[in-house]
Amino acid sequence: MRLMIPFLTVGLLFILSVNVYYDAIFHGNLTGDFLSFYLGPYFTKFFPFTLNFSPTYFANSNQGIYLWYLFWLFVFSIITIPFFKWLTKEGNRNKLSKLYSACNKRGGLLLLAIPLIIVNIAAVPPYFIFPSGYGGWKLPPYLILFIAGYVMASSPQFEESIEKNRKVMLLLGIILSLLIIHVSLSTGIASVTASESGVDSQYVATSTVWALNGWCWVAAILGFGRKHLSFNHKYLQISNELVLPFYILHQAVIVAVSFYVVQLDVIVIEKYLLIMLASLPIIIALLYPISEINLLRFLFGMRTRNRHPVTSLS
Repeated sequence: MRLMIPFLTVGLLFILSVNVYYDAIFHGNLTGDFLSFYLGPYFTKFFPFTLNFSPTYFANSNQGIYLWYLFWLFVFSIITIPFFKWLTKEGNRNKLSKLYSACNKRGGLLLLAIPLIIVNIAAVPPYFIFPSGYGGWKLPPYLILFIAGYVMASSPQFEESIEKNRKVMLLLGIILSLLIIHVSLSTGIASVTASESGVDSQYVATSTVWALNGWCWVAAILGFGRKHLSFNHKYLQISNELVLPFYILHQAVIVAVSFYVVQLDVIVIEKYLLIMLASLPIIIALLYPISEINLLRFLFGMRTRNRHPVTSLS
């Protein structure tokens, strides 16, 4: 309910139409006003979800533009239910005790990168590609990250290991990121290997480094977050509740604002600042009615607020 209702209703039917309209206008693929576009071409020609299940269907993020994340998070949630139910039992969690102990050692969290690396290598082109695919990654590794996150949340021992390994993971992440940037700029290996050259030693090396680097940054962010951001505040509670509506709105608003700003005769940095300073207040303004109206809360994946019951005078 909290993933697919926003995706299917406000996402596909309304929010994404703004994103698609301005993108099509900007690239010269469309002329005319928004209403004419919405009542016709949006649903017949530009609809941002395809059911053409070709062999390379999973290679492109064509399941709701930037809202592909909601669609696939729902799919991942459904297919992992049996494992997650199995993991809720204390006896089954105890079976992972050796893994907990190993990960709690210095550098031990790298063990959890092994499945990610294997899957990233196994997801071969042209069926899965990056960096032009899902947020710069292939799709299957996201499933592994999803499972790994749930496993780590299942035990306090993992929380300790995340904090203990934060510096090691940060250092490795920085080193691997610099390596990727250097190799990409000098040879183009990060893009060409993954999408064109097929499975060879270069592809294996690139996929390994890419996955390991991603895992190191995830672990480092979680580790430093646990160390320095383990507190609560009323504004954090409000922000946490509005994360999903913010995500659903953000790119459509940015694209709409950018369409007009990029046409101004100013330098790039000024355009960037104008886009940022205009987009954020618009998004925040839109979030207010969403947070206050139960119907909108429901449609944007938020929990509805209970009405105060009428007290009886009897």
